[in-house]
Amino acid sequence: MKISLSPDVERLIAERVGSGRYRSADDVVREGLDLLQERENEAQRLSSNGAGNFVAAFESIARDVPDADWESVPADLSKNVDYHLDGSRKTS
Repeated sequence: MKISLSPDVERLIAERVGSGRYRSADDVVREGLDLLQERENEAQRLSSNGAGNFVAAFESIARDVPDADWESVPADLSKNVDYHLDGSRKTS
């Protein structure tokens, strides 16, 4: 297979090989493709159980929330959601 790479990508690959972490351009490309496969597998896993839709919806909503509002979210919200919602006893 023959592929064409932009000068920026060629430079990035050369830098990675030059760092000594990789032995060849093939090693750099192979690791990149492995990471792509992992990302695809994760996306497929999330979409198959519906979690991907939830995550995408949450991220979309979260982008619209001002930073000041995020700063006011209690640090222990996930552990004590009932306490913060209705005053129930804290768990820790």
